[in-house]
Amino acid sequence: MPNQIAVLGGGALGMLLSARLVLSGQDVTLWTRTREQAETVCEQGVELETVPGAAGRRIRMRAAPFADAKQGGADLVFVTVKQTALSEDMLRHISYAAAPDAALAAFQNGVGHMERLAAALPGRALLSAVTTEGALRTGTASVRHTGGGDTWIGPWPEADNPRAAESMAAKRHESAVFVKRMLKKAGFSAFLSNDIQQRILRKLLINAVINPLTAIWRVPNGQLPSSPDRLIAIQALFRETAHVLRRHGGLQGVSDEALWETVLDVCAATSANRSSMLQDVLAGRKTEVEAMNGQICRMAAAAGVPSPWNEAVTTLVKAIL
Repeated sequence: MPNQIAVLGGGALGMLLSARLVLSGQDVTLWTRTREQAETVCEQGVELETVPGAAGRRIRMRAAPFADAKQGGADLVFVTVKQTALSEDMLRHISYAAAPDAALAAFQNGVGHMERLAAALPGRALLSAVTTEGALRTGTASVRHTGGGDTWIGPWPEADNPRAAESMAAKRHESAVFVKRMLKKAGFSAFLSNDIQQRILRKLLINAVINPLTAIWRVPNGQLPSSPDRLIAIQALFRETAHVLRRHGGLQGVSDEALWETVLDVCAATSANRSSMLQDVLAGRKTEVEAMNGQICRMAAAAGVPSPWNEAVTTLVKAIL
């Protein structure tokens, strides 16, 4: 059981995880991008709102900017920054601050980030986390839990060192079990996955459909399927994306009909939530559209199939800023 737990990223998901973990009795430090946010969290705590319109609860916790993290100071790291933030400098920083035998649970959307983390963090127990929890950052040190979801935790097999594959596999499994128990104790719906790569591709499908359209139309998730015209666009983007992912070996063991129902269920369960891409657009920040729909376009090109809908939404979202 780790002595030092760090949540890397002071965005909506990072603050939600930190607050709920602290409430469950865990000793957590929130690592933030700015010194201002860290100081605010240290002084005021994180305000967690769970009932719309009601006053939130202030949860006291430690916080520090990335630059002040101690060398090897974290035994378990929840990596919640967006994939766009995983620069070479950020990867070096994580490698410096995570203990040599630390476990890391990565919550990024899209694909490609796990391979980069594995290359930058040898010897660590690397886990992938796929979540449909809804959260909205409402201030420097405040977050609203906008919708419950499920979180899947699984070991990342490409992290294996061939000379120590068996011991690393056991370590990653043990870490995954611990993280699942920790999240459940914090009130999240958490599960283990023996095939996390398939879970990642299913989440990519959901994100690639919901996120760009909410960003373009400037609507919360629940309003996506609210009209026949919107449904035409949603279904077309869904069918194209599912086809591309299947050409790359994804979405195994589940029908398109079941996946479509999952997309609608996520919209309903997080009806009041603004997708992370919409939040980025409204804040004037760089979005993850290249890591989601842009990646679908590249996968389609590699498979020799067209992807006009993904090309269109990628261009439209990038043109907003």
